[in-house]
Parts: sequence; C-alpha cells; structure tokens
Amino acid sequence: MRTIKDRYAIVGVGESERSRKSGTTPLHLALDAANAAIKDAGLKATDIDGFMNYNEGDSCTSHQLATYLGVRPKYVKDIQGGGASTEMLIADAVALIEAGQLNTVLIYRSMNGSSGTRVGRGYDPDMLQGALAGGSFVIPYGSASPSQWFGMYATRHMHETGITKEHLGHVCLSFYEHAQRNPKAFLHGKPLTMENYLATPDISSPFNIHDSCLELDEGNAIIVTSAEKAEDCTSKPVYIMGMAARQCHPHAHYWNDIDHVASDYVAKELYENAGVTPDDIDVASIYDCFSWVVMRQLEAYGFAKRGEVGEFVAEGNLKIGGKLPTNTAGGMLSEGYTHGMNNAIEIVRQLRHDYDGTARQVEDCKIGICTGWAGPDIAGAMILRN
Repeated sequence: MRTIKDRYAIVGVGESERSRKSGTTPLHLALDAANAAIKDAGLKATDIDGFMNYNEGDSCTSHQLATYLGVRPKYVKDIQGGGASTEMLIADAVALIEAGQLNTVLIYRSMNGSSGTRVGRGYDPDMLQGALAGGSFVIPYGSASPSQWFGMYATRHMHETGITKEHLGHVCLSFYEHAQRNPKAFLHGKPLTMENYLATPDISSPFNIHDSCLELDEGNAIIVTSAEKAEDCTSKPVYIMGMAARQCHPHAHYWNDIDHVASDYVAKELYENAGVTPDDIDVASIYDCFSWVVMRQLEAYGFAKRGEVGEFVAEGNLKIGGKLPTNTAGGMLSEGYTHGMNNAIEIVRQLRHDYDGTARQVEDCKIGICTGWAGPDIAGAMILRN
C-alpha cells in the first residue's frame, strides 16, 4: 500500500461564533466557518472542488454550502455521523485527491446543537433499535443516553484500574484551565476547582455536568489538499504523517465486551503509518465527549499504562507544560462541541505556532495526535506535523 506520509496537508481552519442560541441556521454557521477557513488558507472559494460534511440530520448539505459560496462542486458528500467523522472524512479527501478526482476539499460540521437538535433527543418512538443498533439489549434496563452508555464502560474500567472520581476531575480541571487562556472558549472566565467539581451532583454516574461535553450552536471547517498545492497557500501547512481512519470494536453490539474499545485497535496502525511512537508526540487533541473517554484513550494510544492513567492525569500531564498537553483550547468539555472538529482545528493551530509569545502555545511542538471516538465501537486518529 502506498504511503501518504507528508504528501497531504491541512491548509485552512475556521469556525463561526459559538453560543447557546445562534438565532440563525446551520447553513449560515457553515458559511461563516467555511469563509474563515478559506481566508486562513489564502484561497478563493472556487479553488475548492470537493465539499464534505457529517451530521445527524441537523445541518445543511454540502451542495447547499458550495452553492452559497459561489462554487459548482465536482464532488459532494454528506454522511450521518458524529465522533471520529472528522478523521474519516479527511482520509476520504486524501483518497479522492490521490485518485486524481479532486484537488482541494473543504470538510465542515455545522449545527445548532443547543437551540436546535440536541444529542440524545429525537430518537424513534420505539427507543429500542431506533436509538442505536441493538438498543433492545440495553435501553429497557434504563441505559438510554450517551452518558449512560459510556458510563457503563467507565464504571467497569474504573473498578478494574483504580481510577477515581478525583481522577476524572483532573481531566476536567486541565481542560477548564486551558479554556481560561482561550477567549473564544464558551467557558472562558468560568474556572473550575476540585472542590466545586466534587460538589456537583452526577447526571449519570460517574459523570456530572463538568465531565460532559458542551452542547452549542457553531460551525467548524477544515481544508485539505496535496503537499504540492499547499505551497500555493498563504498559511503554514500542517502535514498528515499517518492515519487510521475508522477502526471498529470486534462486535457491533459492543457491550458484548466492555473491556475493549475500538481505540485499542487504532494505535498500532496509526504509529506504524506515521513512523513515530507515543514518546514522539508533543501535543494532543483527544476526543472528550466525557472525561473518562480521554482516560481510556490515553491507555489505548500508549501514553499511560493500564492502571496508571489516573496518576498520569493527577500529576498535571494534560496541562500546558505537562508531558502531553491536551485539548489546549479547552476541548469539548469547555471550548465547544462539533463532534471533535474543534479539537482538530486547535491542534493545527498549535503545530503552526499560531500562539507563539502567549501562555496558550505549547513550546517547541512539532508532532501532534488527534483522535476521534464515535463510541466504544468506532474510532479513528491521525498524526500531524509542522
């Protein structure tokens, strides 16, 4: 198989304003994000010939976005999906450029995730197979939302490895601290202490509101092209060293085996493709729909051994200045939530050193990892460099 290492790059990133109530449409948010990414790359809208998005029935189509940008696209793709879809669509864009079908692709996620369709709402009335595949195995027993599904995994993992509620709190405190350095983070100006964290009642054990991702109205966009085309952009390209776009749990009904998650199967291929090891990673964007999801991925991607993840985060290693600065804009727990694309945007900016001279920049970072998590059943990741 031909390697893609360093032959493709992310050349533009952008986002709309984020809020609880945008007062506008997902199309408008997508236009704001797309125009910001196009400006960031130093391109014209007509330089883009492919448009892709992922959604949960809550967004505009790629064709609509292209039309309102004044582009007749050669290729459009709209998929149903959430977490890990950023990495998958970047891989799809690379494949289409490699095949000679496209030159430059804009990928976006736009949603009124607070004022419009919210996560966990709008399922089919039967609430069994309609909510998720195999839902009849868990929903009748009271597990009917993402916090409950993932909480089941978290409780088991915490029991086996010694992770405590305080350890979950250290993940939250690290990301909230990063949000205080990011004026665009939704929870900027709202720091969190361990005392306040522990005093907050659970929504669904072991998660309270701080352990859970924000639900907001916002749009994000990323532009991908070849290394050759990247030379024509005004931005500093961030090169794709390697990817593992979409790995799966061995069983579609993944609660059949809650000791394993799809991320466990991603790492080996990812590091081999990129030609690096966990020790080479300077900065990370780790999918954080819930705090425990970060901890389970730290284990899966080899940053801490099983049974040692709790101490790893308690020592402050996720903070800027730690061993693995992670989700440096605040992540989905405290910056915003577009099923992971905002985390991908942040790692691009870190690797470009957009924040040089400020307390927000990870010093001397050259290589970063960005992970996606659709659930315990599906995951993907990519490794990038400057």
